[in-house]
Amino acid sequence: MAGRSKPQLEAAEEPELPEPEEEPEPEEVQGEAPDQAVAELRPRRTGKSRAPRHSDTAPTPRPRSSRSSAPGRRAPRQLSLFSREKLSQNVTRTGGSILLSLLAIGCLVALFYFFAGSRFFALRGVDVTGNKLLSVDDVETMVKPNVPRGVLNADIEKIRKDLISYSLIREAEVGRLLPDRLRIVIVERQPVALARRSDGSVACVDDEGVMFGDSSLWRGKAPPPLISGLEEGDRASETNRQYVMTYRRLLADLDQTEPPLSSKVDEVYFDKDQGVRLILADSRVAVLIGAEDFRARLNAALDVLDAVGNKDADKLNVLRISDAERLLSGVRIAYLNATDPKRVIVGLDE
Repeated sequence: MAGRSKPQLEAAEEPELPEPEEEPEPEEVQGEAPDQAVAELRPRRTGKSRAPRHSDTAPTPRPRSSRSSAPGRRAPRQLSLFSREKLSQNVTRTGGSILLSLLAIGCLVALFYFFAGSRFFALRGVDVTGNKLLSVDDVETMVKPNVPRGVLNADIEKIRKDLISYSLIREAEVGRLLPDRLRIVIVERQPVALARRSDGSVACVDDEGVMFGDSSLWRGKAPPPLISGLEEGDRASETNRQYVMTYRRLLADLDQTEPPLSSKVDEVYFDKDQGVRLILADSRVAVLIGAEDFRARLNAALDVLDAVGNKDADKLNVLRISDAERLLSGVRIAYLNATDPKRVIVGLDE
């Protein structure tokens, strides 16, 4: 078996080569030379069309380019991005777009003003909230002059500023209720006392020291002691605010224990140099009590007045009041200085 397979392998190692095919002899063409006829019959082989030596298929011919198919025609010249023609076209196109946009906006604005001023948006009323001292008619009377061309054209900020300029209104918010109404929310000033103006008239005053209205706006319980000496003008707000804070602290101090003493005071006068001066309700005597310890100082002054009214010379001596005899003789008292409650100074009306 092994002896037979060895010669077979040796025979397989020597493959038979195919015999080269004989090219057919070219036929002779009558009247031409044999070599020339053979050259014409046989195609000329070049590097592009010559088939591989060991290949039976011919190479695929390459497609011709468009240039070779249409010789003489050139592609149109493309404009450069920064060429004069290109820039001119861009400018013309942009200018036309801007002009059309401006015309459209102008038409819209004209239509808006024409439509906004129509009767459809005319003011027919206001909705007011937050008012207690002012009526709806009062607020509407203040607002109407600022809405001559309808609700849509109304200047909301100007309306708000005009409302705040009214002394009774502390804050205001204004909004549109299209097509023909306004919504107004106001915060009124709340009077905490009555104050005397420099011309002698009486007005209300709030916790910021702003005077507004008149005494008719004070509603409810009996008014507290009148305030005098508040400053008037644009720069008076901070000073008056301090005065009102002192005033409220004074009333709280006078009424913190029994009996309450605020009812014995008719007027509270503020002075930058001397502090607080009280005008008593019954005797109209002025009592200087300074800027603190209000109840103790007023009590000391009231004790002196009680001793004088009762003709009690011993008590006046205990209170260390000089000129007790003159006081008991009926001389009128001009003022009492109780800034030192242990030694009250009595000023006589000469």
